[in-house]
Amino acid sequence: MESRTAKVVSWILVVALGVTEIVATGLMWLGKSPVGVVIHALLGVIIVVVSWWALHAAKRNRIYSRHQPTVSHVYTLIVTNLAMLEVIAIHDCDHMRQAMGWNYQFTLALLLVNMIVYLPNLLSLILASQGQLKGVIATLVSGPLIAAAFLKLHLLGAWLPVWGPWNRSFFALGVDMISWWILAITAIAGILVGMMATYILGQLTAS
Repeated sequence: MESRTAKVVSWILVVALGVTEIVATGLMWLGKSPVGVVIHALLGVIIVVVSWWALHAAKRNRIYSRHQPTVSHVYTLIVTNLAMLEVIAIHDCDHMRQAMGWNYQFTLALLLVNMIVYLPNLLSLILASQGQLKGVIATLVSGPLIAAAFLKLHLLGAWLPVWGPWNRSFFALGVDMISWWILAITAIAGILVGMMATYILGQLTAS
């Protein structure tokens, strides 16, 4: 992806992430979870601030080695990680929709544990913005990791019972087609993120 196009797409995704977290905060309010409102409001601020910082950090990169990601590579990795974060945020909103249908209120413990799913791609975003090979590798790992983790949890249930109702599989919970489609999109997005990072890594190691 050309760096100029990728910059525009990146900022669009940052705005989309901010809007999605506003929606998530609203869903928590409708679900009568004041703690959830606070946590998702803070999460939204953190994601937007980290994304803003990453985009500005990317401007300062200097290529000193042919084995370092190019400017185009850096912005492509930023776009892929931001897109993955957006998919995760939408997946999260779907859980809030499910919880409202079940009259379930999120516990503080579950809300805090759930923040873990954002960390791999946030870390990958930060590393990718530095223009180093480790940013490529982090992205290569984080996408498939999220895909595998979400599929394991929602298709087979949890190994550790820390996910509230979602300790049980989607089959046992009897979720609707919206949730199934969002799960499929989440898994596909994670795989595509990994494939993009693998492609970039192949270009760098072959040069």
